[in-house]
Amino acid sequence: MWQRAQKRWSALVAAPRSRIALQMRAHLGEDHWQAFVRHAENKWKTQFLRAFEPSTHVLACAGPIGGGPCPYQFSIYTHSIAAESQLQYLHLDHTHDLSNVCAVWRQAVPQFPQSWHEDIDGDRLCHMLFGVRATERGEPPCLYFRCGEARGGLYRGRRFCHASSAHFAQAITIDAIIR
Repeated sequence: MWQRAQKRWSALVAAPRSRIALQMRAHLGEDHWQAFVRHAENKWKTQFLRAFEPSTHVLACAGPIGGGPCPYQFSIYTHSIAAESQLQYLHLDHTHDLSNVCAVWRQAVPQFPQSWHEDIDGDRLCHMLFGVRATERGEPPCLYFRCGEARGGLYRGRRFCHASSAHFAQAITIDAIIR
């Protein structure tokens, strides 16, 4: 599980062509991008990785983004032999569309900023990007495990709890991250 968690972290933020890097690196500039990655690695990475190894040893689908339980009661016992292969059906899903969060971030932070978090609440932004648990301020997690289609479409046509279009109802505005 730890390797899969590391790969997901890298694909989200740490890799040179990660999902966030493709949207933010050029806008922030290389120095501020690297500062952001260091901040994310130091403050957010551990809790993100630990989400893949819960104390219960069970990763469970949180149900559809709109609410309700998972109709399949999908879960993975992390210590089972099949856990690694089953993980392909469990997405770590953002409540807020990642592209929307990055677009709002680009709008809030000036071109050629003084820092990656100039004029914004950096902790709030990072919670939207990496928050797998509730904050001390009582904000709910922004990432949840949801069952979903695996690459290759083995169960094409089946309705999973992870639905890409569901995020658009959860769009944020600049007010969500400015100070």
